[in-house]
Amino acid sequence: MPDLRGAPLFLPALAWLTGLLITQNLLPEEPLFPRWTAFFALWGIPLLTLRWALRERPIARRFAALGLVALFGALRGTLRPTPALPPPVANAIAEGAEIAVEGVVMDDPIERGAGSRFRFRPDGGTALLQVDLLYGRPDYGDRLRLVGQVGQPPVREDVDLRAALARHGVLGQMKAREWTRLRSGEGHPLLHLLYWARGHVRTRLREIVPDPEAGVLIGILLGDESGIPWNVERAFARSGLSHIVAISGYNITLLTALSLAIFTPLLGRRAALWATLLLIPLYALFVGASASVVRAALMGSLTVIALMLGRSSDALNALSLSAFLMTLWDPVALEDIGFQLSFAATMGLLFLAPPLEAWARAGIAHLFRDPHAAALVDAIREALLVSLAAQIATAPLMLYHFRELSVVAPLANLLTLPMQPFVMAMGIPAAIGAALLGRLAAPLGWAVWWPLAWTIRIADLAARWPLATVRIAPGYLEGMLILYGIGLGFFLTRAYGLSFGELVVRLHPHRHTIRVLGLVGALGGIAFTYLPDSQTRMVLFEGGHALLLETPGGHRALWLGGDPPLGELGRWLGPFDRRLDLVVVEGEKAPQHLKPLQDRYRIRYVLGKDSPIPVGLRVEMDAVTLEAIEGGWQVRIGRQWVVITRQRAVEEGVAADLVIALGDERRGLAVARQTNAWGLLVGGTPAGGAASAVSGLRHVWRARDRRWIAAWTDGEAWWVGTGP
Repeated sequence: MPDLRGAPLFLPALAWLTGLLITQNLLPEEPLFPRWTAFFALWGIPLLTLRWALRERPIARRFAALGLVALFGALRGTLRPTPALPPPVANAIAEGAEIAVEGVVMDDPIERGAGSRFRFRPDGGTALLQVDLLYGRPDYGDRLRLVGQVGQPPVREDVDLRAALARHGVLGQMKAREWTRLRSGEGHPLLHLLYWARGHVRTRLREIVPDPEAGVLIGILLGDESGIPWNVERAFARSGLSHIVAISGYNITLLTALSLAIFTPLLGRRAALWATLLLIPLYALFVGASASVVRAALMGSLTVIALMLGRSSDALNALSLSAFLMTLWDPVALEDIGFQLSFAATMGLLFLAPPLEAWARAGIAHLFRDPHAAALVDAIREALLVSLAAQIATAPLMLYHFRELSVVAPLANLLTLPMQPFVMAMGIPAAIGAALLGRLAAPLGWAVWWPLAWTIRIADLAARWPLATVRIAPGYLEGMLILYGIGLGFFLTRAYGLSFGELVVRLHPHRHTIRVLGLVGALGGIAFTYLPDSQTRMVLFEGGHALLLETPGGHRALWLGGDPPLGELGRWLGPFDRRLDLVVVEGEKAPQHLKPLQDRYRIRYVLGKDSPIPVGLRVEMDAVTLEAIEGGWQVRIGRQWVVITRQRAVEEGVAADLVIALGDERRGLAVARQTNAWGLLVGGTPAGGAASAVSGLRHVWRARDRRWIAAWTDGEAWWVGTGP
């Protein structure tokens, strides 16, 4: 367990990251210098005053200082540029049209069959496109003219690829059927040289190592996972071994050790340290410079600098400083999944591995009734305990991002991690030998093949187990934050050498301040759950008299055909923003139903109160388009279509993926069959099992006795949940 008194940078860095995390959940349409910037800046004034007023009370002053650092982090998070595509490209993406565009290749293209994939910056824009070529492979820095169809990146059920690419400035995808190289050499010369060397090593390695082992080795050494077959990649994910093929601190540590071992006898210790300090960032650029690689490279560089200064290298300080520097330079780095997993895994190694090792030693000594038996822990420490600590620390993040967690990961890691030193020890000479000697280095390829084959075989066997993974539904953000908050609070008290009783005694004089902070934190946590996100929600209440739609930007529309469910509606709208942008009312008693709603909420527009709603009326709310049709409304959300109706039939030719019936189930089933929908949400009178079977629908959700049904989508996939 690290001693936080010897790591003064940890708590300020944690406060800084907390401030950045807050700004990730602000309204998405805020401009470059939004009103939130002034809000966070003004909050710094009372914190500075508080720190000055409590100068005689160290603990209170320290909390005020950490709060100030968190506000600075939040302020930095609001001051980040927003990448944008040229207007013609952005319009073509929205329509899914074909376009011709010129620009520059911004990274090292990866092979995809006869074609390739790369990131491309169109002229006149700051954002990127992810381009898939049907044939050929350009080079980094080439200026190209591309012709093809553009659109939004796909969203799969297991991962939100659109959000993942947007974190790297990629706002669209292009499938190019034609391409022309206009000229070359527009990239940085150093990157061009590194990418050429990377491609040369990649090609030569495939000459001496067979697939799929070659693809795994290239992923481990070069950070290029494109050559790993899909079934092998999936096996690694299901068995919890994906970290093996990801460039991490282990690679940087080995690189540092090898560099010092080679250069020290030749150049002397000081020159070897300088050479290693230069080699680490070059290697990070060589393998792609992802957020996790940059984090590991920064920690490795800080370790080398500490050796140059003759000081001990504290891993927690190095981790804190590297995280701060990365997010100070680019706040978007905090949103990178690789950075989050790398940071959490390192925290697990520092905080969880020592107590796990101590418990294992005590347990083995007690089991065998021999104190010397605890030496068995040394044999399984790297293969099981260290890996288990990292997996426990990253489990909440894995569940949040991928909604999947490997159950067999501890056993799979126990069987494969002992082989990884052999992979690295034999893989690096094989890569160097292949680059210099070509096929003459085949014996080195044979040597590295067997630990790679063992690793792939274990991953395949572990992934075949029926219960290899567990899955959860989306919406796990609050649970993840609670788990990390509890775990971090526990380990912080232990790291400061405090028991729970001692902590209570020390905090007792500050109980009033803690109550106030707890109240503010609780209110902030509640408010946080009501902030809009990147999804569109539709909530149908029991009885089918009310339907609430909330867009990704926080705009709301309500269909009302009876008495409003004020209690349940308040639960979804939240206590702070009491507004409805649009209310659609129907029936002769519409004014009576609308009156209690107007008494509680601010309503901007009302349709259907004084005159019928004309067919063809269009309402646009963020990326959601509403259109009045005969018999109801048609809603477009990304690539998904929803029909909202009370009738037994709607306008001919209308398509729907999902039908929401604001009446009885029989009418909803008729419309769902007419529009060839795959799902139906109904809140009114049920039709019984026979009608559902005749309709041929795969999914029918009913709100009877459940108070509400919630369906949410990102424009590509749907998730549905029901109330109690």
